[in-house]
Amino acid sequence: MRITIKRLRLLIVGLACLLVAVLGGFLLYARYRIRHIGRDLPGKLGINIQQTANGFTYSQSDKGHTIFTIHASKLVQFKGNGHAELHDVAITLYGPPGTNREDRVYGSDFDYDQTNGIASAKGEVQIDLQAPLKTESQPPDNAQQAEKDTIHVKASGLVFSQKTGIATTNEPVEFQLPKAAGHAVGATFDSKQGVLVLDKQVELTTSTNGQPATVRASHAQLLRDSRQAFLLNAATDFRNEHSTADQAIVYFRQDGSAERIDAKGNVHSVLDDGAQATSQTANVALDDKSEPTQAVLGGGVNFIAKDDAQSMHGNAVEGTLTFGPEAALRHAQFRNAVSFVDQQLKLNNDPRGSATRQVQASKLDIDFTTGPDGKAVAQKALATGNAIATLRTIPSKGPEQNTTINADQLLATLSNGRVIQQLDGSGHTKIIDLGQDGSMNVSAGDVLHITFVPQDQSPAVAKSRKAPPLQAAQIDTAVQEGNVSLTQTPAKGAKNQLPLHATARRAEYHAGDQVLHLVGSPRVNNGTIDLTAQTIDYQRDSGDAKAKGDVKATYLRQGDQQNSAGGSMFGGQGPVHIVAAEADLQHASGDSIFRGQVRMWQGADAVSAPVVELSRTEQTLKAHGDADNKAHAVDTTIASVMGPKRQQSVIRVKSNTLVYSDKERRGDFGGDVIATAPDGTIHSDQAQFFLHPVTQKAQGQAGASSPGGSSQIDKIVAKGDVVLSQPGRKGEGEQLVYTSADGRYVLTGTAANPPRISDAAHGTTTGTALIFNDQDDSVEVSGGQSAAVTKTRAPK
Repeated sequence: MRITIKRLRLLIVGLACLLVAVLGGFLLYARYRIRHIGRDLPGKLGINIQQTANGFTYSQSDKGHTIFTIHASKLVQFKGNGHAELHDVAITLYGPPGTNREDRVYGSDFDYDQTNGIASAKGEVQIDLQAPLKTESQPPDNAQQAEKDTIHVKASGLVFSQKTGIATTNEPVEFQLPKAAGHAVGATFDSKQGVLVLDKQVELTTSTNGQPATVRASHAQLLRDSRQAFLLNAATDFRNEHSTADQAIVYFRQDGSAERIDAKGNVHSVLDDGAQATSQTANVALDDKSEPTQAVLGGGVNFIAKDDAQSMHGNAVEGTLTFGPEAALRHAQFRNAVSFVDQQLKLNNDPRGSATRQVQASKLDIDFTTGPDGKAVAQKALATGNAIATLRTIPSKGPEQNTTINADQLLATLSNGRVIQQLDGSGHTKIIDLGQDGSMNVSAGDVLHITFVPQDQSPAVAKSRKAPPLQAAQIDTAVQEGNVSLTQTPAKGAKNQLPLHATARRAEYHAGDQVLHLVGSPRVNNGTIDLTAQTIDYQRDSGDAKAKGDVKATYLRQGDQQNSAGGSMFGGQGPVHIVAAEADLQHASGDSIFRGQVRMWQGADAVSAPVVELSRTEQTLKAHGDADNKAHAVDTTIASVMGPKRQQSVIRVKSNTLVYSDKERRGDFGGDVIATAPDGTIHSDQAQFFLHPVTQKAQGQAGASSPGGSSQIDKIVAKGDVVLSQPGRKGEGEQLVYTSADGRYVLTGTAANPPRISDAAHGTTTGTALIFNDQDDSVEVSGGQSAAVTKTRAPK
């Protein structure tokens, strides 16, 4: 955004008013002298008049100081109507003692009406007014300098009334100053009140730094005693700017320099490119060189500018501009209901797209510097009081994207006045980002620091009058600190997506990889999992997350959703808890990997392993070791009712691997499996645990969940070098099948290696199948060469 001094060129109106006022002062002074001459001359004719070869000379003195001198080439005595005429008149008016000032009036013919006390100049009058000196005792250096400082005035039809002290003319008035010239139509001077009035069509032409400037007014007044000049319907043209105001007042110092300008009523500036600035009042303070130092705008400040590529407009109730040397704009402050909008009508990567930046606040402070082209460009902008910055991108194809940034205070750093580089916020900061897919991200914190994607604003580009279209302001990084909270709401109609909530002491976002880095007791909850760690990296575009350091995760079941890995464990109910050193959660697939001394539990069921993998789509749980820990890396605890008496039991299984499928209600343990139950221990190469189906649980059939909500074992199958150890006996075979319904273990083998049981009382017994009954500790031996059935009972 660019705000230049040209936006309030009303100052030129004031400076020009100064010149008009100075001119008026000298014109009044000359007419004041003429009034006294016109009043006293008729009574003095014939007294102290000396006729010389060149005509007549009359002078009047007071206490030894000459007030004026009149020289005429010819005098015509009073006629019968009481008139006298002077021809080829030269009048010299002397300033007060010590001023060394001499003003001169030249005219061909003067007429004085003694009866009515009216003096009239016939034809054109030339008045030469010596410019005022900065110090009254300082004379001009030489005659050439004195002539350079002289003000020349041409007037005609001048009428002076001795009785009222008012001099008037309805004719045009012209004046020439050392650095300006002007004219008006009609003038009135009240010598008693010290007021000069220029009736209409007031115009002054001057220059600033070689650039012409023109000031116009429909009416002008000068108050000599209070050193004030009034302009009505003032207008100025300077360079490419036209400025107007209903009225303006110029206040002068004693040395004649302008001290202040007050303008009010539709103060308006327009540039030739269409840019406009308006206010109801403008109060401008000037230095001793009549250069602006401060401008206070009020009554509603408005600004608008537009070209083929950009549109800007802003408004506030009031504002203050501060200027540096050579009237360079250095600071601007706008107050009360401030709003500024910068719209890019073309984007360099989308000519038909547009982007809008808007700032709203109670107060807006802007620091300016001098740009490569010598113009003032915005460097920093500070918005305070419920500050709101809105970034909106509307592509030619596809939905729009909106980002709103709120804070008690926002500080923007700009490049070349157009490109925002960074934005810093403090106090109740908030970022609301509405994605093109309709999703919404909201983050809040105590402080905020945002950097934006750099744009091409090299000096060559900055100097170009028609800079190329800008990109939409795109966030590169965003950092929030202090009580950070984030909410991500999926687009309407998005399937299998729930709102995400997160908290942390610090959040750092990188647009390049869409990663949100959370530190300081971070917590993320997406409705299905609650995750905490020392650090969490959340992928905003995909919803993936990586957590490191003291990871704690809790999977939450939503309503009546079906059991799934991550939502339940071994078919149990209630939340699933996981602790680990780190975690990798994939949102789209629902896969999660936990590493580093992982412990997962639900109720009384638990799994511990170096690595635990969960899949939502496959509804599986996988546990295994890592490169440094493979043997018996997995430790599993399953609580279940077992046997016909449905006694609550706990089984602990150690294995190298575990794969559980919730769809199949089956857990596969592999690699030197050791399963320990209250009535014995099973060793095998592998084992399978089968859980009761969900439908049976829902119907309250055998195998339904216990009051604690733990999963219930239906069957266990152990294979490969099976050893069943119970107190006082041991069974060996190739396969062992346990059924929870009858509490029986069936041990089988092969023809070459049939199952066998050994105990201290009976020795070793073999058969086709050995059946262990955990209800009465009996063993049935079935099959063999004699097909006999032998029953043995282990001692109690």
